Parts: sequence; C-alpha cells; structure tokens
Amino acid sequence: MWGSLKPPPNLPESWVFPVRVVMFGYQTWGHRTLQALLKSRHEVCLVVTHPTSDHAYESIWADSVEDLARGAGIEVLLAKRPTPELVERVRELAPDVGVANNWRTRLPRELFSIPKYGTVNLHDSLLPKFTGFSPVIWSLIER
Repeated sequence: MWGSLKPPPNLPESWVFPVRVVMFGYQTWGHRTLQALLKSRHEVCLVVTHPTSDHAYESIWADSVEDLARGAGIEVLLAKRPTPELVERVRELAPDVGVANNWRTRLPRELFSIPKYGTVNLHDSLLPKFTGFSPVIWSLIER
C-alpha cells in the first residue's frame, strides 16, 4: 500500500499492515501487480487469473500470474468469468482489499463489495468510456 513510503506519522502501524489482498490479474500487467504485492508486507490470500491461452496476442504478454502465485504458495483460481463459486470463495477468505489489473471481463459489483476496504481496479483508460479490448488505442482514436 505505501510501498517504500512510510505511513503518515499519526497512523498506527497496526492499521496499515498487514492487509489481506485478493488479486485479479492476467498476463504481464497482472504479473507485475502481483510482483509488487509480493514485495510488500501485505498478505495475498488468493489470486484469480484466466487460464493460459495460445492466442497470438496473449502469447506476446505471457508472463504467468498463475506460475508466480503458485511459486509463492498462494491459492490460485482459474476462471474465464466470475462464477458463484468464485464469489463464495472470496467471501470465505474475507479479504481487506481487492486489486484488479488486466482482468478480461467485467467483475460484478457483488465481488467488488466483498473486501472490507473496497477494491481497486487498475485500468489503462477512463471507465466506463473506454472499456474492452485495446482501451488505450480507442482513447486515442476517440480523442
């Protein structure tokens, strides 16, 4: 959360660390997000990622979130889309924070509301205006 920065002086350390995180991510950007979380003092209690694909675009940005998470001993769920079972598992883990980066489908409001302090969705463009595939390109085209 604070990275290499120190928390504000009046904020007790017990309020900042550790934070239980559930992460949704895929490919290189999800991999980088998980790397940063693993370097922090936070506890990643679950990683949700998409199954591996041989699609040409996906093989370009193919850093495996699944391999990184499993290598760190973190529970991994593979899903193309959120399912009732996935929502229930997140609810059982009772995370403090959710983090989503490069997740390929819309996450339901129900899932966003489970973490105690909410969910951060990192996206390459303004939402909801530029959702979907290649949001940076579409934001430039529509400029």
